[in-house]
Amino acid sequence: MNLSASATATVLGRASTALVHHVSWIAVCWGASVMTIAGLFRLLSEWQRRMTLVAILQHAREGTVIVQERGLGGPAMWVRVGSGPSPDSGPASIAKPGTR
Repeated sequence: MNLSASATATVLGRASTALVHHVSWIAVCWGASVMTIAGLFRLLSEWQRRMTLVAILQHAREGTVIVQERGLGGPAMWVRVGSGPSPDSGPASIAKPGTR
C-alpha cells in the first residue's frame, strides 16, 4: 500500500509540474499577443493622425496655423502653411473643435 501511495504522489507531482509549466507558457503567449496588438494599434493611430495632418495641410490656405495635440504615438505638432502673415502679427483667432 505504501508503494502505491508513493507512486500516486509521484505521478501527481509530475502532472502538476507539467500543468504549471504549460499554464505559464499560455500566459506568456497571451501577454505577448496583447503587447503586439497594443503596438499595432499605436502604429496605426499615429499613421492615421499624420495622414489627417497631411490632408488638412493640402487644403489649408496660406498663413494658416495648424496645431495638433500630442497623440498616442507622437508629440504635438504646430505647422504654419506657406509664407503668410505670422500668427503674432494680428489678433489671435483659434478655432475650437465643432465651431467654424
